Amino acid sequence: MSHLAVVKQVSASSQNQAFNALLFLYKHVLKKEFDEIKGVARAKRRPYIPVVLSREEIELIFEHLDEPVDLIAKLLYGCGLRLFECLNLRVHCFNIDAGILTVHDGKGKKDRTVPIPQTLAPALKQQLRKVSEVYEADMRAKYAGTFLPDQIRA
Repeated sequence: MSHLAVVKQVSASSQNQAFNALLFLYKHVLKKEFDEIKGVARAKRRPYIPVVLSREEIELIFEHLDEPVDLIAKLLYGCGLRLFECLNLRVHCFNIDAGILTVHDGKGKKDRTVPIPQTLAPALKQQLRKVSEVYEADMRAKYAGTFLPDQIRA
């Protein structure tokens, strides 16, 4: 273990994996207890310090985005969504009158609700009107179809 940490300078996660492999070998293969190891150098994970943009930097980014990408970025920022959560949003997820957005099957396949910033309400209503117009045009053209992930296909 010391050789990995000092000589090879492997990452903390690689050292932990090697250590856990040894634990498994002793417990489950050799059927022996693994005594406490003393005097072994162990790498420590460096703390992750996230990059945080200033309000001015965020506004500058938003100014350079076109519709509807700007709305996606504002939802990511304003609602604290992950990219995949945002891209999987459907019309039924929005309750603009109550100011609530429901994220279905987010991280850990869990549902959660988040507040919608009031400043986004007009843009969201406009986007929902556009989506509704596209849907109505599709129905008039006798084209009704959508991609539904994880659905049974006939």
